Amino acid sequence: MKRHSIILLLIACLSIGCEDTNFRSSVPNVPVSYNLYITREHPHFIIDNGFQTMTITEHKFEREYIGYAGLLIWVGMDGHYHAADLCCPHCLKPKKPVAIDGLYAVCPLCDEHFDLGYGYAVPTKGITREPLRKYQALTQQTATGLTLRITN
Repeated sequence: MKRHSIILLLIACLSIGCEDTNFRSSVPNVPVSYNLYITREHPHFIIDNGFQTMTITEHKFEREYIGYAGLLIWVGMDGHYHAADLCCPHCLKPKKPVAIDGLYAVCPLCDEHFDLGYGYAVPTKGITREPLRKYQALTQQTATGLTLRITN
C-alpha cells in the first residue's frame, strides 16, 4: 500500500511539473505560412544591414497565410530575423495594425509601444503586459538564394 501511495504521489508531482507554461496570446491563433525571398525580391533586407523592418498586409499567393492583422518582420539588433503579428494584443483590431516608429511598433489606437530591438516585441509604454504574438522565422539557403520562412 505504501509503495502504491508513493507511485501515485510521484505521478501527481510529474503531471503538475508538466503543466503547459507556453505563453497564450490574446491575438487569435490563425494560420501563418509565408515565404520571403530575400535574395530575389528583397536583397536590401539582409542581416548585415543592421536593424530593419518590413510589414506584409497582403499575401502574394493563394496558399499563403499572414496571421490575424498581417506580418511584421524585422532584423533585430541581435542579428537575427524575427516575425510577429501586426495586431496589438490590447486592442485586438486587425484593421488597425501597429505602425513602425524607429525601434518600436506602436498601436495607433491605444499608443502601446512594443520594443523590437532584440526581437522580443515586449511592451514598454502603455497598459498591456503582453508582447506582440511572435512567429517562427527560419532561414533557408536554396538554389535561388536566401529564403525566410515565417510559420506558427
